Amino acid sequence: MVIRELKDGSSIVSTQEDHAELSAQFAAHWGNQDFVRLRPYDTMVFATTYHDSGYREWEGNPPMNAAKGRPYAHREEIPSFEPVELRAYARNVEWVSSQDRYAGLLVSMHRTGLWQNRYETFTSPRGRLRERSPEVKAVKQQLETEQQEEKKSLGLENPTFENDLWFNYRALQIYDLLSLYFCCDGYADDDHFKEERLAPIRLSYDSQTEVELRIVPAGVRSVRMEPYPFDIAPLTVSVRGRTMAPGSYGSEEACLEAYHKAPRQLLSFEISR
Repeated sequence: MVIRELKDGSSIVSTQEDHAELSAQFAAHWGNQDFVRLRPYDTMVFATTYHDSGYREWEGNPPMNAAKGRPYAHREEIPSFEPVELRAYARNVEWVSSQDRYAGLLVSMHRTGLWQNRYETFTSPRGRLRERSPEVKAVKQQLETEQQEEKKSLGLENPTFENDLWFNYRALQIYDLLSLYFCCDGYADDDHFKEERLAPIRLSYDSQTEVELRIVPAGVRSVRMEPYPFDIAPLTVSVRGRTMAPGSYGSEEACLEAYHKAPRQLLSFEISR
């Protein structure tokens, strides 16, 4: 779950698919006179929409942190979660690949990249890597072996395949990080964002020119981006979340019931030049 804790102790809880759907809004609007439009466009939007799926059954009845009155957040240590995590990854890569092999390759690369600081493709923000279990390492090796086979098959007779693939992998990471910024990471207080920088970002498939994307607070639930990467300005994006009231619960069952009953809302943000 993607969770933002508010000053009054309540939490806004979004599922992984809520977060990914916000990511897809960035992909759909990416591109203008300075930033290249994604290609293949439909595949990239599809891959971004479903890059973190696989948890639907688990998030229907997630384990709850009763002391905090909410589900466990995606960066917290969740009891007995690793087997669920690995099954979810494998199942999601398989399903996305069955719909679109190139999208499946990107989603697989996204997963193995998260275990390796996104393959060091960005200088900021940087996550702290933790030691992975032998089971995770084995799955990572298996997925990367399968990725190499897919690259050979999909890239036949296409001299720009590898360049374009890594451009698209990095693009997916941008949209993932931007979504996490708006969902949980980017807040100075309940209604205002903090400044962030994301780099390096390539402008085009056909050039190695890179820029730093600066995200600047611009009011209540509003930011400016410099340089501006989207096709319309301002751009309004939204994410679904449910609000869980502050307090702890005597049992995980009571907390889970509160999760099911929590009111849903659509949170909107404005991005301007």
